Amino acid sequence: MFSAFSFGKIIKTILPGAILTVALLLLAEGAWGLLRPGTGFLLWKVPKDWITPVTAALIPLSLILGFSLNTFAWMTLNRHMRARSDAMLRNTVFAAMRKKLSEGLWADSSEYFEKVGRPFEKELYPDRPPLEYYYLPLVSITNLNYLWESYFCWYEFDINTACALMVSALAAGFLLSVKLRPSAYLLCGVVLLLVVGCALCLVLTRAAVKNLVSYERNLVLLITSSLAKAAKNAQSPPTSDTVA
Repeated sequence: MFSAFSFGKIIKTILPGAILTVALLLLAEGAWGLLRPGTGFLLWKVPKDWITPVTAALIPLSLILGFSLNTFAWMTLNRHMRARSDAMLRNTVFAAMRKKLSEGLWADSSEYFEKVGRPFEKELYPDRPPLEYYYLPLVSITNLNYLWESYFCWYEFDINTACALMVSALAAGFLLSVKLRPSAYLLCGVVLLLVVGCALCLVLTRAAVKNLVSYERNLVLLITSSLAKAAKNAQSPPTSDTVA
Protein backbone atom coordinates (compact mmCIF):
# COMPACT_ATOMS: atom_id res chain seq x y z
CA MET A 1 0.00 0.00 0.00
CA PHE A 2 2.75 2.43 0.92
CA SER A 3 4.48 1.86 -2.44
CA ALA A 4 1.79 4.09 -3.96
CA PHE A 5 3.33 7.07 -2.15
CA SER A 6 6.59 8.65 -3.20
CA PHE A 7 8.56 11.83 -2.78
CA GLY A 8 7.30 13.25 -6.07
CA LYS A 9 3.67 12.57 -5.25
CA ILE A 10 4.01 14.26 -1.85
CA ILE A 11 5.80 17.30 -3.27
CA LYS A 12 3.18 17.88 -5.97
CA THR A 13 0.60 17.97 -3.17
CA ILE A 14 2.28 19.79 -0.28
CA LEU A 15 3.84 22.68 -2.23
CA PRO A 16 0.56 23.88 -3.82
CA GLY A 17 -1.03 23.29 -0.43
CA ALA A 18 1.59 25.54 1.16
CA ILE A 19 0.80 28.29 -1.36
CA LEU A 20 -2.88 27.89 -0.55
CA THR A 21 -2.05 28.11 3.16
CA VAL A 22 -0.34 31.45 2.52
CA ALA A 23 -3.49 32.58 0.72
CA LEU A 24 -5.58 31.69 3.78
CA LEU A 25 -3.20 33.65 6.00
CA LEU A 26 -3.58 36.66 3.69
CA LEU A 27 -7.36 36.31 3.86
CA ALA A 28 -7.15 36.11 7.65
CA GLU A 29 -5.08 39.31 7.70
CA GLY A 30 -7.62 41.02 5.46
CA ALA A 31 -10.54 39.90 7.62
CA TRP A 32 -8.70 41.09 10.74
CA GLY A 33 -8.16 44.48 9.11
CA LEU A 34 -11.87 44.74 8.31
CA LEU A 35 -12.96 43.82 11.83
CA ARG A 36 -10.37 45.93 13.64
CA PRO A 37 -9.02 48.71 11.44
CA GLY A 38 -5.69 50.21 12.42
CA THR A 39 -4.70 47.40 14.79
CA GLY A 40 -1.71 46.16 12.79
CA PHE A 41 -1.09 42.72 11.40
CA LEU A 42 -2.65 39.66 13.01
CA LEU A 43 0.49 37.50 12.79
CA TRP A 44 2.46 40.05 14.81
CA LYS A 45 0.10 39.47 17.70
CA VAL A 46 0.88 35.75 17.92
CA PRO A 47 2.78 35.07 21.18
CA LYS A 48 6.36 33.86 20.76
CA ASP A 49 5.54 30.63 22.60
CA TRP A 50 2.95 29.82 19.95
CA ILE A 51 5.19 30.29 16.92
CA THR A 52 6.61 26.74 16.93
CA PRO A 53 3.29 24.89 17.39
CA VAL A 54 1.54 27.17 14.89
CA THR A 55 4.29 26.56 12.33
CA ALA A 56 4.10 22.81 12.96
CA ALA A 57 0.32 22.91 12.49
CA LEU A 58 0.75 24.56 9.10
CA ILE A 59 2.46 21.43 7.69
CA PRO A 60 -0.52 19.06 8.02
CA LEU A 61 -2.76 21.96 6.98
CA SER A 62 -0.73 22.31 3.78
CA LEU A 63 -1.14 18.58 3.12
CA ILE A 64 -4.90 18.72 3.69
CA LEU A 65 -5.29 21.77 1.47
CA GLY A 66 -3.07 20.16 -1.16
CA PHE A 67 -5.19 17.01 -1.25
CA SER A 68 -8.35 19.12 -1.37
CA LEU A 69 -6.93 21.22 -4.19
CA ASN A 70 -5.92 18.10 -6.10
CA THR A 71 -9.44 16.70 -5.69
CA PHE A 72 -10.94 19.97 -6.92
CA ALA A 73 -8.66 19.96 -9.98
CA TRP A 74 -9.61 16.38 -10.81
CA MET A 75 -13.32 17.09 -10.49
CA THR A 76 -13.36 20.33 -12.47
CA LEU A 77 -10.25 20.74 -14.64
CA ASN A 78 -8.94 17.29 -15.48
CA ARG A 79 -11.48 16.53 -18.23
CA HIS A 80 -10.72 19.82 -19.97
CA MET A 81 -6.97 19.22 -19.72
CA ARG A 82 -7.40 15.70 -21.09
CA ALA A 83 -9.36 17.10 -24.02
CA ARG A 84 -6.58 19.58 -24.81
CA SER A 85 -3.98 16.82 -24.60
CA ASP A 86 -5.98 14.51 -26.86
CA ALA A 87 -6.48 17.36 -29.36
CA MET A 88 -2.71 17.88 -29.57
CA LEU A 89 -2.16 14.14 -30.19
CA ARG A 90 -5.15 13.59 -32.51
CA ASN A 91 -3.23 13.97 -35.79
CA THR A 92 -0.17 12.03 -34.65
CA VAL A 93 0.73 8.37 -34.78
CA PHE A 94 0.26 8.12 -31.02
CA ALA A 95 -3.51 8.55 -31.32
CA ALA A 96 -3.65 5.64 -33.79
CA MET A 97 -1.45 3.53 -31.52
CA ARG A 98 -3.68 4.22 -28.54
CA LYS A 99 -6.75 3.30 -30.58
CA LYS A 100 -5.20 -0.04 -31.52
CA LEU A 101 -4.29 -0.74 -27.91
CA SER A 102 -7.83 0.14 -26.81
CA GLU A 103 -9.29 -2.20 -29.43
CA GLY A 104 -7.20 -5.04 -28.02
CA LEU A 105 -8.38 -4.21 -24.53
CA TRP A 106 -12.08 -4.31 -25.45
CA ALA A 107 -11.71 -7.38 -27.67
CA ASP A 108 -10.22 -9.43 -24.83
CA SER A 109 -12.69 -8.01 -22.32
CA SER A 110 -15.68 -8.81 -24.55
CA GLU A 111 -14.39 -12.35 -25.12
CA TYR A 112 -14.08 -12.91 -21.38
CA PHE A 113 -17.59 -11.68 -20.58
CA GLU A 114 -19.07 -13.71 -23.44
CA LYS A 115 -17.49 -16.86 -22.00
CA VAL A 116 -19.09 -16.26 -18.61
CA GLY A 117 -22.46 -15.52 -20.24
CA ARG A 118 -22.51 -11.77 -19.54
CA PRO A 119 -21.80 -10.02 -22.85
CA PHE A 120 -22.05 -6.26 -23.10
CA GLU A 121 -22.75 -3.93 -25.99
CA LYS A 122 -19.97 -2.14 -27.82
CA GLU A 123 -21.73 1.19 -27.28
CA LEU A 124 -20.87 0.88 -23.60
CA TYR A 125 -17.12 1.07 -24.29
CA PRO A 126 -15.66 4.30 -22.93
CA ASP A 127 -13.83 6.44 -25.46
CA ARG A 128 -10.71 6.64 -23.35
CA PRO A 129 -10.00 3.50 -21.32
CA PRO A 130 -7.18 3.48 -18.74
CA LEU A 131 -4.60 1.42 -20.57
CA GLU A 132 -2.17 1.32 -17.65
CA TYR A 133 -4.19 -1.19 -15.66
CA TYR A 134 -5.03 -3.58 -18.47
CA TYR A 135 -1.46 -3.85 -19.71
CA LEU A 136 0.06 -3.84 -16.22
CA PRO A 137 1.11 -7.55 -16.40
CA LEU A 138 3.41 -6.63 -19.32
CA VAL A 139 4.64 -3.24 -18.10
CA SER A 140 6.99 -3.30 -15.12
CA ILE A 141 5.97 -1.28 -12.08
CA THR A 142 9.37 0.40 -12.01
CA ASN A 143 9.04 1.72 -15.56
CA LEU A 144 5.43 2.80 -15.03
CA ASN A 145 6.30 4.64 -11.80
CA TYR A 146 9.22 6.33 -13.54
CA LEU A 147 6.92 7.49 -16.33
CA TRP A 148 4.27 8.59 -13.84
CA GLU A 149 6.63 10.72 -11.75
CA SER A 150 8.50 12.10 -14.75
CA TYR A 151 5.42 13.56 -16.40
CA PHE A 152 2.08 12.95 -14.71
CA CYS A 153 3.14 14.15 -11.26
CA TRP A 154 4.51 17.28 -12.90
CA TYR A 155 1.19 17.73 -14.68
CA GLU A 156 -0.65 17.62 -11.34
CA PHE A 157 1.95 19.88 -9.72
CA ASP A 158 1.58 22.49 -12.47
CA ILE A 159 -2.22 22.55 -12.48
CA ASN A 160 -2.49 22.53 -8.68
CA THR A 161 0.07 25.31 -8.36
CA ALA A 162 -1.75 27.39 -10.97
CA CYS A 163 -4.97 27.20 -8.95
CA ALA A 164 -3.16 27.96 -5.69
CA LEU A 165 -1.35 30.98 -7.17
CA MET A 166 -4.59 32.43 -8.53
CA VAL A 167 -6.23 32.15 -5.11
CA SER A 168 -3.14 33.73 -3.52
CA ALA A 169 -3.24 36.64 -5.97
CA LEU A 170 -6.90 37.29 -5.14
CA ALA A 171 -6.17 37.03 -1.41
CA ALA A 172 -3.25 39.47 -1.71
CA GLY A 173 -5.45 41.88 -3.65
CA PHE A 174 -8.08 41.66 -0.91
CA LEU A 175 -5.44 42.39 1.75
CA LEU A 176 -4.16 45.41 -0.16
CA SER A 177 -7.67 46.77 -0.55
CA VAL A 178 -8.14 46.54 3.23
CA LYS A 179 -4.75 47.94 4.28
CA LEU A 180 -4.45 50.74 1.73
CA ARG A 181 -6.76 53.68 1.28
CA PRO A 182 -8.58 53.95 -2.06
CA SER A 183 -6.03 55.51 -4.39
CA ALA A 184 -4.20 55.02 -7.67
CA TYR A 185 -1.54 53.01 -5.82
CA LEU A 186 -4.17 50.56 -4.60
CA LEU A 187 -5.63 50.15 -8.08
CA CYS A 188 -2.19 49.62 -9.63
CA GLY A 189 -1.23 47.11 -6.93
CA VAL A 190 -4.39 45.04 -7.34
CA VAL A 191 -4.18 45.10 -11.14
CA LEU A 192 -0.50 44.13 -11.02
CA LEU A 193 -1.23 41.19 -8.71
CA LEU A 194 -4.01 39.95 -10.96
CA VAL A 195 -1.89 40.31 -14.10
CA VAL A 196 1.03 38.44 -12.53
CA GLY A 197 -1.31 35.77 -11.17
CA CYS A 198 -2.99 35.25 -14.54
CA ALA A 199 0.37 35.15 -16.35
CA LEU A 200 1.74 32.52 -13.96
CA CYS A 201 -1.45 30.48 -14.27
CA LEU A 202 -1.22 30.61 -18.06
CA VAL A 203 2.41 29.47 -18.06
CA LEU A 204 1.75 26.66 -15.59
CA THR A 205 -1.36 25.54 -17.48
CA ARG A 206 0.58 25.27 -20.73
CA ALA A 207 3.32 23.37 -18.93
CA ALA A 208 0.70 21.03 -17.46
CA VAL A 209 -0.73 20.26 -20.91
CA LYS A 210 2.75 19.57 -22.30
CA ASN A 211 3.53 17.23 -19.41
CA LEU A 212 0.24 15.41 -19.94
CA VAL A 213 0.95 15.08 -23.66
CA SER A 214 4.39 13.66 -22.90
CA TYR A 215 2.89 11.19 -20.44
CA GLU A 216 0.25 9.97 -22.89
CA ARG A 217 2.75 9.68 -25.72
CA ASN A 218 5.36 7.83 -23.69
CA LEU A 219 2.74 5.57 -22.08
CA VAL A 220 1.70 4.33 -25.51
CA LEU A 221 5.35 3.78 -26.42
CA LEU A 222 6.00 1.91 -23.17
CA ILE A 223 3.03 -0.42 -23.64
CA THR A 224 3.81 -1.04 -27.32
CA SER A 225 7.47 -1.78 -26.67
CA SER A 226 6.51 -4.10 -23.81
CA LEU A 227 4.11 -6.00 -26.11
CA ALA A 228 6.73 -6.22 -28.85
CA LYS A 229 9.38 -7.48 -26.43
CA ALA A 230 6.99 -10.08 -24.98
CA ALA A 231 6.11 -11.31 -28.49
CA LYS A 232 9.77 -11.49 -29.46
CA ASN A 233 10.63 -13.48 -26.33
CA ALA A 234 7.75 -15.88 -27.02
CA GLN A 235 8.95 -16.52 -30.58
CA SER A 236 12.64 -16.94 -29.80
CA PRO A 237 13.72 -20.61 -29.48
CA PRO A 238 15.06 -21.79 -26.11
CA THR A 239 18.82 -21.82 -25.84
CA SER A 240 20.78 -24.75 -24.55
CA ASP A 241 23.05 -24.24 -21.57
CA THR A 242 25.23 -27.18 -22.49
CA VAL A 243 28.11 -27.01 -24.92
CA ALA A 244 28.59 -29.96 -27.28
